[in-house]
Amino acid sequence: MVPYSQAAEDVKQRLRPFGIFFEKSLKDLIRGIRSHNDSPENLDKFLQQVLSECRDEVNSLDLNMKTNAILKMTYLEMYGFDMSWANFHILEVMSSSKIQQKRVGYLAASQSFYKDSDILMLATNLMRKDLKYAGGNDTVKVGIALSGLSTIITPSLAANICDDLFTMLTSTKPYIRKKAVTALFKVFLEYPEALRDNFDKLTAILEDDDTSVLSAVVSVICELSKKNPEPFISLSPLLYQLLITIDNNWIIIRLLKLFTNLSKFEEKLRPKLLPKILELMDSTSATSVLYESMNCIIKGNMLEYDDYDTALQCLERLSTFCESQDPNLRYISCGLFYKIGKINTDFISRYDKLVIRLVSDIDVSIRSKAIELLKGVVDDDNIKDVVTSLVEQLVDGNETSENMELETPFIDKLNVSPIYFPEEYKIKIVNTIIDICSMDNYNNISNFEWYNAVLVDLAVLCQDIADETLGIRIGLQFRDIMVRIPDLRSATISTVISVISNEDVSSQLPSVLKYCYWIVGEYSNYIDNGNDLITLLMEKEHPDQETKHILVTAFMKIFSNWSNSGHVEITTVKETLDRLMTYLEPLSFSNDFELQERSVEALEFLRLCSEALEDQQDELPVLLTEVLPSFYNRYELKPIAMGTQEALQQNIEIDLETPFLKDEDLKLLLEEEQYNVTSDNCSIISTDSVMSNQGKYIGYSYQDNGIDRGEAESLQESRNEGIKKMELEIDEDKKLNPYYLNDEPESGLSPKLKNNLLGEQITSPRQNKVSIDIRTFDQTKFGLEMKKTRGKKKKNKVKVLPDEIILESPGTPSMDKHSIKSPRIGRPSDSERKISLQSKSRLESFDFSQPSTPQTPSGAFENGNEDLEELRKKFAEQNFDVGINDNGNYSDEEVVVIRKSKKKKSSSKKKSKQEETPMLDKQKEEVN
Repeated sequence: MVPYSQAAEDVKQRLRPFGIFFEKSLKDLIRGIRSHNDSPENLDKFLQQVLSECRDEVNSLDLNMKTNAILKMTYLEMYGFDMSWANFHILEVMSSSKIQQKRVGYLAASQSFYKDSDILMLATNLMRKDLKYAGGNDTVKVGIALSGLSTIITPSLAANICDDLFTMLTSTKPYIRKKAVTALFKVFLEYPEALRDNFDKLTAILEDDDTSVLSAVVSVICELSKKNPEPFISLSPLLYQLLITIDNNWIIIRLLKLFTNLSKFEEKLRPKLLPKILELMDSTSATSVLYESMNCIIKGNMLEYDDYDTALQCLERLSTFCESQDPNLRYISCGLFYKIGKINTDFISRYDKLVIRLVSDIDVSIRSKAIELLKGVVDDDNIKDVVTSLVEQLVDGNETSENMELETPFIDKLNVSPIYFPEEYKIKIVNTIIDICSMDNYNNISNFEWYNAVLVDLAVLCQDIADETLGIRIGLQFRDIMVRIPDLRSATISTVISVISNEDVSSQLPSVLKYCYWIVGEYSNYIDNGNDLITLLMEKEHPDQETKHILVTAFMKIFSNWSNSGHVEITTVKETLDRLMTYLEPLSFSNDFELQERSVEALEFLRLCSEALEDQQDELPVLLTEVLPSFYNRYELKPIAMGTQEALQQNIEIDLETPFLKDEDLKLLLEEEQYNVTSDNCSIISTDSVMSNQGKYIGYSYQDNGIDRGEAESLQESRNEGIKKMELEIDEDKKLNPYYLNDEPESGLSPKLKNNLLGEQITSPRQNKVSIDIRTFDQTKFGLEMKKTRGKKKKNKVKVLPDEIILESPGTPSMDKHSIKSPRIGRPSDSERKISLQSKSRLESFDFSQPSTPQTPSGAFENGNEDLEELRKKFAEQNFDVGINDNGNYSDEEVVVIRKSKKKKSSSKKKSKQEETPMLDKQKEEVN
């Protein structure tokens, strides 16, 4: 009796020719995945079971079952399952004579064969066989082979197959010619020698009568020109003639893209192409052709800095696109607006109303693009409206199209939908506000009190944005205003104190505090009650170590200016001094070395001041009145252009050969040391002065030391002369040193200080003192509430200090503003964060000027075999009747012959090796 399982298998085999299968198909697999998608464990268990079934099915002799298993494994590879173990089974399915099975095989090969170079060697002959067109239904077979070939191409495979592809360019079927041209694109990327050696054949396709073939070859040349435009410059006359005669919009677009790539490489194309492109813009009504024409002018470097006529024609059409109901068209139009503005901002300055309207577009992506245009359209008249519109978007958070005041005809106000602003968009708004207000050295700002209020509001609004660099930028703006605008320092420091006093800002945006502390320390002479400010700063928590570094120095500056203000009681100074020492005591044991060093230095100096105060009850000691102010008030800080210090160091040369002291200086020092030793040992001069009872000066008691008065005076005079001579030589060395700042004798604080580095007089900022009482400070004084007033207020322009520069000397290189690098603040740019999906190819660096020489492509025969051409010659020389049918022709089937050589005696080993060598070469060729 036949077992049941064997009978069931026999029934399945009989029903398969009628299209009835009992194995799971691809649809069953997808349904099973959806049904087991409730948990990752169930899904993984189901996928493992299906994969096990596929392993059994792929080993079946039935090609239908094998094809079904390969198709399911191709789908499972998207879930991360490797299918390279089934490459030989895929190759078997590719060799099927059925179109559906062959299509599945090439699909699986495109996903798996690139990992295995050995299997590609075995598939070469199969592909060449499939690429042969024999009439009938072979057109689809050739198309399938060409599609699969382009995805698994390698340098060695490209070298072997390129001749067959160029032969197919002469086919009578347009479909085959089109597929062959597109397949050649990947061949040229991997094997550029094929493009160099067959360039004329590719050029001949540009005269093809079929539009689809012409479109394919133009697209291939366009994509190749992105990699290396040099070899296609010679085709410019032919391509230009094609541009002015063709009426297919798609081909025109591809030609414009091609000329965009070529014009970047060859500037001589501009005079010929630009009039034709402008004429094309006037004659066509297709939006796609219009956009691509403007894109070709802008990206192809055809729009020059002073070409206002061409820019005006482009901008007029772009402004029409911005009024379109299609959001995609408005978005790409903003992109072209931005690129035109980068060439010359005067081009887009007249379109300020359009840009401001786009900033309030219902599409957030269009808003983000329009924000980039604000630098080119903003001026001192509209900057307040622009900033107010941007700040309102931060305040509202989520808007609806109902509450937006828009005058654009392309927004349907009946569709009320919430607009969600992502965090990246809010970050971009804050950075844009700071950029447009601070550009050109604050040229557009007429009311800096308004701008201070804007910065305060930005600090408040940035609390909920998880980007600490925004606080850094706001703090840098406060610091820059304090340094550049002396007339506004009183108002600005009051604004800074309001930021420090805001507990929410201090806790949620701590990155701004570092710069605020530096400001209140450096310009603490504008604050009347510094002791209250010191108390306020002590009460705050500062987790950031860098902020504490600045805070320690700020304490010393505030205490110095406050204690020397002239109206402070000594008892109050003592109390503040004690609080400072108590605060600095634990910081002197900090694990942070910089904080520990600063705290110890400040603490030790304050202890000396405290001891001096104990000895001197009625007035402040010299340590507080003269020594401490001299640490910080010697020079006024001025704005310096970015990169100035780096340029200053470029011409400094260190001389390691010249000694520090000359022989004369060394002899003088030794003599002086000898005098000092004699004076100490013999007590030549008594340092105690003798005073009479009436308080009159008597002189030194030389007689008590047993030395003649005249001899002692001569010794003293010779010593003084030596010291004066040494001081004169030191002064001469200082004058000759260009990097030494000369000191001038001064008592206390001089009203004017000379900075020899900048070569000009500096007026001390400590003369005019403005009192600010932080206890009565109104934090809402400078709010952003803009009240409407009758009439236009008169603009109060203030003096903004420019950047200081280094006076150029003959040996110092001149500074170039383009070579100055600004510091990197914030997140990396979009271009840095993007992941490049473009694969490198040999075409980019290939030199087409070299003559054609037969050579093996890189990457071919990685296993170290001989050249393929040599193997073919050896194969032709052999007389083996392998794969030849009865008619004397080679059969279509691939035959691999393996002959086992019998063992011979040791005396005939050499002869057997000679006989086996051609046999091995023959076998390798047949495998390939």
